[in-house]
Amino acid sequence: MLISVKDACILQDNALDIRVADQIEQLDELIRMEGSDDAFFARTHITHDMCVLVTERLARLAGKSN
Repeated sequence: MLISVKDACILQDNALDIRVADQIEQLDELIRMEGSDDAFFARTHITHDMCVLVTERLARLAGKSN
């Protein structure tokens, strides 16, 4: 039996509480609120596109990309 994405996922309490001020995330603040980066990433799914974005930006900051 197939289940829907809605039934398969457990949303965070504030997942549907979207405010304009919250649209730009401060990763360092989120990690600090979790207590450690391991705790944050243990419950945060990093998508392929997010991985590409972070990898490309880090390469740029390191001077290995334009």
